Amino acid sequence: MMSLPESEELDVASLSGVFQNTTNSYKFYWFLAILDSLQEDGEQLTLTKKDLALHMLTTVWYPLSFYKLSFGSQDSFKDLANTINSKVKIDDRINAPDIIAQISQKLSEKEVSDIEDLITEKLERYVISRFIRPFFNSETRGLKDSVVNQKIQSLCTDLFETKSNRVIYRITKESIILNPIWAQYLQKHQSILRGFIHWHLVRFVQKNNPNVISLTEKLEKPVKRDLTLAGRFWKGFLAENPEVACIYSGEPVSRQNLSLDHFLPWSYVAHDQLWNIIPTSISVNSSKGNSLPFFDLYFDKFSDLQFRAVQFYLEHPKSKLLVDYQQLLGESKLEGLSQEEFRLVLKKQLMPLLLTAQNMGFGLYIYGKPTQ
Repeated sequence: MMSLPESEELDVASLSGVFQNTTNSYKFYWFLAILDSLQEDGEQLTLTKKDLALHMLTTVWYPLSFYKLSFGSQDSFKDLANTINSKVKIDDRINAPDIIAQISQKLSEKEVSDIEDLITEKLERYVISRFIRPFFNSETRGLKDSVVNQKIQSLCTDLFETKSNRVIYRITKESIILNPIWAQYLQKHQSILRGFIHWHLVRFVQKNNPNVISLTEKLEKPVKRDLTLAGRFWKGFLAENPEVACIYSGEPVSRQNLSLDHFLPWSYVAHDQLWNIIPTSISVNSSKGNSLPFFDLYFDKFSDLQFRAVQFYLEHPKSKLLVDYQQLLGESKLEGLSQEEFRLVLKKQLMPLLLTAQNMGFGLYIYGKPTQ
């Protein structure tokens, strides 16, 4: 288990226990929201519940809606994410404005307030007081569940100044007020505390997503990806094969209108392996978005074009561009592999991933039709 930095003044042992017996994701994102707020303004110790709620929603939207992860049947963040998606088409591009800004721009003040209220209602009941319960285990042991929150709030108020080592914050109607001595600790150890949260969050998410690949990459907003190698690969191929057509639309693909499509969406595979990337036009790639290709319609065309490109580079001194394919094949050799053998290797790799992604809720794409 990951350890937190020790302190002679503070009850760090109790802080280490805040994620014990966690049945939903709220506590993880509550702690992250507090750290985010401190990172933005370390002098501000009064944090409104509504601002923290929006911070939580901004962070949790990506694993739930972009990556389609499950947080389990007891977690209602998915319903909140769906509520957002029903009202706003979120721009999920890497350089897009943050989700709070998008929501504020596209919804009325009342709609934003209603969303905040939905989250804060859950926070009041399950998070704000329960997060710090490990600091008051002896005082709350044996109490009925209905009175625990009130007891913790009362203790926080009474002990805020007299026993500040035990009280991270006290709770008011609209806000939490961080204890200065704890705010200093949280600020000083931001990176370690984020690692602590991430370690526990990964364990929590793994239980609910046992078959998901690259899970640790799917807990935050995606960072900028490097498609330099894929660009070299397909631009080099297209330069000598100008007749190539898009596997989805049938339209010609040129170096001028080239866009690189992840056949299985990046938001599922979370990698840029060349055997999953195909050239298409900018407009087609935009319409496909994060959807799965309709396999029966497009896989053979995808496989055939991939095979042609591999054969092209086998005939040219560009061996570094074939490393991803060599790793895919393992001990098998690219040289001499028939088109049918290559197709079977790709299908064996892609089909299980496609089925899992479908079960997670990724939509299906057919060119010219709405996502299914």
